[in-house]
Amino acid sequence: MASKITNLPAVMTLYLSYFIYSLGLIAAGQFSDKLAPQWGVTKETVIAAIAWMAVGKIVTYTLSGLFADRYGRKPAVIIGLALCASFFFLLPISSNQAIGIIASLLFGAGNSFLDSGTYPTLMESNPSNAGTMNIIIKLFISGGQFFLPMIVIRLADNWKWLLYFAAAYMVAMLVFVVLVKFPDYKKIAAQQAADIEARASETTGTRARMSFEGTICFIFIFCVNGVVYLANQALPNIGSAIAHLTEDQGKTLTQFLALGSVIAVVLTAILASAGIKSIRFVPIYAVGGVIAVGLLNMPFTANLWGMRITAALIGYFVSGGIMQLVLTALSEFFPKAKGAIVSWYWMIGSLGGFILPYLVRVIVPATDEETMSKAEIDDLLASGYTNVAWVAIAFAVVSLLAALVIYRRHVQMFENAEKAAA
Repeated sequence: MASKITNLPAVMTLYLSYFIYSLGLIAAGQFSDKLAPQWGVTKETVIAAIAWMAVGKIVTYTLSGLFADRYGRKPAVIIGLALCASFFFLLPISSNQAIGIIASLLFGAGNSFLDSGTYPTLMESNPSNAGTMNIIIKLFISGGQFFLPMIVIRLADNWKWLLYFAAAYMVAMLVFVVLVKFPDYKKIAAQQAADIEARASETTGTRARMSFEGTICFIFIFCVNGVVYLANQALPNIGSAIAHLTEDQGKTLTQFLALGSVIAVVLTAILASAGIKSIRFVPIYAVGGVIAVGLLNMPFTANLWGMRITAALIGYFVSGGIMQLVLTALSEFFPKAKGAIVSWYWMIGSLGGFILPYLVRVIVPATDEETMSKAEIDDLLASGYTNVAWVAIAFAVVSLLAALVIYRRHVQMFENAEKAAA
């Protein structure tokens, strides 16, 4: 297949949409201290409320995938952008937790439609470099996560204007999507399915099974996305509790997380363009992910730069595109219904993205400034967030085991089959 990118205007519009979309992913970490007094609740309650965006994804992902396969990628993207814009508009005007949850549900639903239309479009715009096309999304997401917190800090009490701008930006992207042309997804899917059938007829053991390869990919995304959501939403609080960082220092961890992701995406794209298959990065990054998450509970990282380096490493290995690379492998296993595959993949990921951040509220004990001393509160929070980090480490280990299986099966199905056919 040709390596030329088709429908470049559509591709760039989608990438640019994810730059501002990233603000929603870090909303809890960046705005929990501002929304807490507005809602009359604790920061942990705000984090738990915004975690409901994962529920919005879960309940709509199957619908969004089927919608994208039946009615097209463009309508799915349009719906996704409209719902995300609603979140950015509602959050700053929310007066209580209930409105925050509704806004988060809308963002989650918008995320599912946006993903179900975007990822297949990117893969179909350059099928021979589908992995690279997918991980570049992380470049724009991470770029937003790196630069936007700086704006939040500078805006200070005027933070709401950034969210209003984000809403207007998403509406502008929606208009561009209406105007640009998308690939002929049905024709491309039929061609890829025919290629897989040809390989299967030439080599035994090359057919993928949803009960095995699909399940392993779903276990992987459940665990990894849980860690990513935890890092995006709670890393500032983890740094404050474990390493005793100030509130502003804790918020910089999100920037270093994003910086690590950007470096990973750029290096991976460069190496992939040099001829290294994208699947090769999956086991390497999975091993690095376990090490990086494990550093959260190491005594020598319990300081400002120790936590910043740890955040950057988590960004590189866990949030630097490995989820998109495994999604590409899953889509190659089952090419006939990319929209549905993408929706199922991110739906399972959303379960992890909801459960692990929600556990923060369960694991971290409640504190009361009126009846407890500052030392007692600090000790309780440090103990609670240390336990949260241990749970994240367990998730990372399971994702590593899944990544090794995915890599082995991908090599068997595609590389060994190609050698046998040569």
